[in-house]
Amino acid sequence: MATSPTPDGRPAAAVSASGRPEPGAAGTPVRVGRIEFVNCFPLYHHFEAELARRGVAAAIVEGYPAQLNEMLVDGLLDVALPSSIAFARDAGELALLPQVSISSFGAVDSVQLFTRVPLREVRRIALSEKSATSIALLKVLCREWGLDPDFAPRRGSLAEVLADFDGLLLIGDEALYVLRAEVYPYHCDLGEEWRAVTGLPMVFAVCAVRREFTAARPAAAAAVGAALLASRDECAAHPDATAAAAAQRYDFSQRYLVEYFDKLKFEFTPEYRAGLEEFYRRAVVAGELAATPDLAAATFAGWAGTDHSPSTSD
Repeated sequence: MATSPTPDGRPAAAVSASGRPEPGAAGTPVRVGRIEFVNCFPLYHHFEAELARRGVAAAIVEGYPAQLNEMLVDGLLDVALPSSIAFARDAGELALLPQVSISSFGAVDSVQLFTRVPLREVRRIALSEKSATSIALLKVLCREWGLDPDFAPRRGSLAEVLADFDGLLLIGDEALYVLRAEVYPYHCDLGEEWRAVTGLPMVFAVCAVRREFTAARPAAAAAVGAALLASRDECAAHPDATAAAAAQRYDFSQRYLVEYFDKLKFEFTPEYRAGLEEFYRRAVVAGELAATPDLAAATFAGWAGTDHSPSTSD
């Protein structure tokens, strides 16, 4: 069950009685961040039940990627799927659960640059502040396109943005709505553009756990990773039922979601790791990242990602 947010949007239950963020004692619920976009549905649809089978309870905290990124780094969450660029910026505090991601190999639909003029004429772009990875990816791609536009945070309605900017970067459900409504005459799918430039998958988010949590509760961290995999696999085995369940929660049809979920990739194979490393290299060149993290050193060694059986130890 999701926790209730405080006035600043953070969950009250995520802070200990002393006021200090803590990883929690054995047996207490794991504080898990859930991105509130439909793209995460297959990872979380069966997650709590699968985690319970492994003897671990979860306290689910929902929010936008940027909110959850900050909460994970601040110690208000134990596990989340942070934006891949946010993980790189704070890899010293976080460990990678190595077989789960939110990725695409080509078009993703829910990460879009919408423009009212042809791409070569774009001079000003308004940015969604909900995801750091999409902003960094857009700036990397602008270098590839030979563009040097001005960027500013999105403020106001779509009508106001249309009047003041040539383009608008949107992610998640809002990007899907605007794409479906055909509000803008032009759009670029950033997943598709990344594949065109590099020939590689684009990893938008990774699964990460705080290092202090893996030290305190390695079995619980491993159980979270295995439960996410189990939910993913169960949803992949029943695509129509998964889309129907998601359609009850989100404003999309079952038919639309079957096609959308098919575009999303939730694994983290060597090919996806290579795509992520290439994104990090280009982000450094674009000034969006200080240094490329060592993914091998950042990987949580306590989870092989292949054991889906219940665990009796936290």
